[in-house]
Amino acid sequence: MRERTVQILLTLLILIVLQAGVAGKALCDDGKEETHFKNEGKNPGIEEALPPDKMAETEHVLGTGTSALRYRAMAGTLPIEITGERECRIFFISYELQDEPHDSRPLTFVFNGGPGASSAYLHLAALGPMRVVFHKDGSIPAPPARLTENMHTWLRFTDLVFVDPVGTGYSRCVSTPSDGKNEEKGKKETGVWGVQEDLTSLAKFIRLYLTRNDRWLCPKFLVGESYGGFRVAALSELLTSDYGICPNGIVLLSPVLEFGYIMGDDFSLLPWIVTLPSYAATAMYHKKAVGKRPESGDRRADLKEVEDFAVKVFLPALAEARTSEIEHRIDSYTGLPEPFVSRLQCRISPGLFVKELLRQDGRLISIYDGTWKAIDPDPASPLPPEKDLLLVDVNTLVTAGFNSYVREELKFKTDIPYEVLNNQVSRKWNWRSGLDSGQGFAGVAGDIKSSMSMNKDLKVFIAHGVFDLVTPYFGSVLITRQMSLDPAIASNLKLKVYEGGHMFYTHRQGRLDFFEDAKEFFGSTPASALLPID
Repeated sequence: MRERTVQILLTLLILIVLQAGVAGKALCDDGKEETHFKNEGKNPGIEEALPPDKMAETEHVLGTGTSALRYRAMAGTLPIEITGERECRIFFISYELQDEPHDSRPLTFVFNGGPGASSAYLHLAALGPMRVVFHKDGSIPAPPARLTENMHTWLRFTDLVFVDPVGTGYSRCVSTPSDGKNEEKGKKETGVWGVQEDLTSLAKFIRLYLTRNDRWLCPKFLVGESYGGFRVAALSELLTSDYGICPNGIVLLSPVLEFGYIMGDDFSLLPWIVTLPSYAATAMYHKKAVGKRPESGDRRADLKEVEDFAVKVFLPALAEARTSEIEHRIDSYTGLPEPFVSRLQCRISPGLFVKELLRQDGRLISIYDGTWKAIDPDPASPLPPEKDLLLVDVNTLVTAGFNSYVREELKFKTDIPYEVLNNQVSRKWNWRSGLDSGQGFAGVAGDIKSSMSMNKDLKVFIAHGVFDLVTPYFGSVLITRQMSLDPAIASNLKLKVYEGGHMFYTHRQGRLDFFEDAKEFFGSTPASALLPID
């Protein structure tokens, strides 16, 4: 059972979320011509469908009055050379405020995770000037997706560049071998699908973007969600040490910092520990935990007892094979039947938890957001469906929403499909390229510590949703403790837990709170210029 759950996690680690809402009104310059890249043949090639260096530029106005933003959007690709016989065209969408000085205006590169997810999730659900609309509690309205203005866009305090790594979005590779023959379909991208390969391609993209847009002297930030947080942490070190690009700050949403903390087998201890507080929070939410739901308003304070129990009692009990002594405590925190907990010797995988918590009600919860629930399509099965039902719904809606937005508002048109989530990437990902010894699990805690030590002014903001069962917040809590940062830089790292799941910003209050915290974080850079909201 554990093996299947690990497989699901590896396949589905991402920043997902998005969805529907009210019709949007981004005001485009009617004089701008749309950019339509199309090969008229039966089988459009990437070379013709995505010519390098072709951009669609539009101008927009967000809001009215003193809080109105006038900005320029650009959608297009940049060519990145991977080897002498391979060129990758990385698709991006950028937003810049008009009439703002480039040198003092912060610039932020944004990535989602997977690996295999495009940047559409953070783009349309939290940070961009347009967003899809969720219900206030993060639940998903019925399709079709509709767009509305995002008055809490991060464009208020930073210019934005949403980047789709190779194999996601419209980003593709093309072959240019000397004999003119094409590589087997799919082979071109797989050479970039790996931990170090991915970082190299994205570092080259950032360098080229700064060069072509004259942004070398502006404050620079990186934002990444899920595996995107892993990317951003590693990029902060790589850019500084190898490219001469020194970020001012990095923001990691629902990150996986060390895969060893969430992956493993029955003999690994930490994966069972880090999930317990999120199980407890989810059980409280559904009124399945023993006792009343805390009302302090401070989620971390409410879970302090569980966090302490996980480290001081649960971990030693697992290590010493004394789980029979604590089964009743695990039962009370998780809301699961004690016989079930006893049979598993307190080792409860996320897949089993989402299946069992509401089994008597005939419902499943989502591994991405424990507050979400759906009808169980196969109640007789001991495991949840291989594909998370919340993720399936979200991807269906965001695919329609993004395709409409990029074509109708941003005037970028091509016949190739936009890959919101490409599962082929995660299935073919080269994890070994991220391991120094060739064994174990990839991790970036050392990269964060190295970056902060090299650049003592680097600010780090880690944000988690308390109901996230994919990358549980307590893993980052323990890892940042183990980093043992020097006192001179320890205060530069901030970790906060929000109400919500893996994509906590789909909850209205989580999105608004995160906006305010991000505004404060960016404002700590002296050159940052904050703009008002009505």
